[in-house]
Amino acid sequence: MDVKQYLTPTIMIGDQPTKADLAELKSLGFVGVVNLRNDGEPEQPIAPSREGELARELGLEYLHLGVGAVPLEESGVAAVSDFLTRHAQGPDQVLVHCRRGGRAVMLVLLHFAKVNGWSPDQVAERCADMGLAIDSSMCKIVEGWLRSNLTQ
Repeated sequence: MDVKQYLTPTIMIGDQPTKADLAELKSLGFVGVVNLRNDGEPEQPIAPSREGELARELGLEYLHLGVGAVPLEESGVAAVSDFLTRHAQGPDQVLVHCRRGGRAVMLVLLHFAKVNGWSPDQVAERCADMGLAIDSSMCKIVEGWLRSNLTQ
């Protein structure tokens, strides 16, 4: 993986891992992988189904949620958030990835907003506080999703 950044001690975002990267993650104490790529995307060394098989063979919990052109569904965001919540305590570490890390940042931000009760207007400020470089269009997607889906 070329792109990787810890957002918390237990959550790392990154780009597409290879088979060797998955093995390295396991050796570093990671317990799970969230894949946000759709099957057949460019620069995809491992199809999501195969990545899931490899992850499970290594003893990693695996969640696949293809995120793309269609709007995010509440059930998908909830599945990612539940996965991250299960591994939020203790030494568990998880990787959330897509092709280059942008969708991973978005979904993790939605998780943080849900867990911490952030309002849509707080997203940009919280991104800056966390040292995240999120482009304005991605920030607008997160803010818009929160306005439409998060029950305050």
